[in-house]
Amino acid sequence: PVADPDVETLPRGGFRCRLCQVSAANRPSLAEHLRGKKHQRLRNLRAERRAQERRSLFVSGFARGTSGAELAEYFGAFGDVAGVVMDKEKGAYAIVELRDAAGRERALAEPQHGLAGHRLRVRPREEKDFAYGSPRRSPRREPPGRLEQALCQAPDVDAQMSQLVGLLELSEDERRVRHLLVTLFQEVFTEFFPGCAVVPFGSSVNGFDARGCDLDLLLDLEPTKSLQASTRDAPGVGSGSGAEDSILSDIDLAATPAPEVLELVAAVLRRCVPGVRRVRAVPAARRPVVKFCHKQSGLAGDVSVDNRLALLNTRFLRLCAQADERVRPLVYAVRLWAKRQGLAGEGGGGGVLPGPPGERGAALTSSSPGNPAGGGPLLNNYALTLLVLFFLQTRSPPVLPTVARLRDLAGDEDRAVVGGWDCSFPRDATSLEPSTNTE
Repeated sequence: PVADPDVETLPRGGFRCRLCQVSAANRPSLAEHLRGKKHQRLRNLRAERRAQERRSLFVSGFARGTSGAELAEYFGAFGDVAGVVMDKEKGAYAIVELRDAAGRERALAEPQHGLAGHRLRVRPREEKDFAYGSPRRSPRREPPGRLEQALCQAPDVDAQMSQLVGLLELSEDERRVRHLLVTLFQEVFTEFFPGCAVVPFGSSVNGFDARGCDLDLLLDLEPTKSLQASTRDAPGVGSGSGAEDSILSDIDLAATPAPEVLELVAAVLRRCVPGVRRVRAVPAARRPVVKFCHKQSGLAGDVSVDNRLALLNTRFLRLCAQADERVRPLVYAVRLWAKRQGLAGEGGGGGVLPGPPGERGAALTSSSPGNPAGGGPLLNNYALTLLVLFFLQTRSPPVLPTVARLRDLAGDEDRAVVGGWDCSFPRDATSLEPSTNTE
């Protein structure tokens, strides 16, 4: 049973079934769970879903108002159609499921599809990780009284700090919802910007997440620009090229001003991504973004298109979180203490490295009202995290390697300079020497 790909061995003993989100204390309990009806039912459901995905097509480009029956009739020429699921909210795409995989392959082999004068874009339906349970709204933060009551059950401060991480970090349900949203955004944006990548950064993935934190996304358009350039330089390329298949193929992204690109991104979010509300481009911000809110999950987030420094910063924070087991509990404890003392505001999950000196204050302070203890701006979670990391780098001996030491440890593949900032550090925490500090 331990070799089952659905089984995860827990660091403090016992096992966890990733499929059912169930823990087992020992091997007999694990074996009993894997033989149980719930686990077998979910395994069968997952196999059925994957078989459906492998028979299905992702179709877009049809005229608004096109019915599922029209699409079923068209794709019926390639094989029996089992069903059509329309994007009823915004009418941007449809999932067409055929009864066998051979029918799907015949449709994909067709060089060009058209319906009612519109060229259809047809590609395989993306295979998603099977997630048990339906997405739920992000739970609210624990009320102070309940949090304190839970911490009072711990035997000592060390145990309290470890418990605090579990009480404040993202739950598995929240992580699953964010993963599904990123997958949805990737599917939709690929239709407009072939080759693009939607990459989460900041609080959601840097190891210092908190329940309800914003979802920060980078829309990497560099592959799309390269694809457009290669298409222009190769006039003999046929109509099957990714750049020409794009809805926005007549727009040269490399020559389009950044504010206009941001407005394009906002338009795609507003018109084509189901469940997205309150979309607005903020081109004049210190870091231009498109803000959005997702109705079903209650998540708020930002999409930026030129923020590569943030990705490296996120990797750096994640490296620090993984380097020593004391790092995360200390960060969470200091952040909670600072908030209770009126020294810290909300937000600031660590998405953006401080820029030139004139911008550093904006990156490290919150826009919350002034500090009740003495007025002025409040530190945000990102600033507090950096302070804790610096503290751990300056212990004797250090708990975390200094930036200079990390630069020395970086391999050739780890070296990067972005916007004049040297971002060279190892990507894998296992390449760091364990700290000899025993505090």
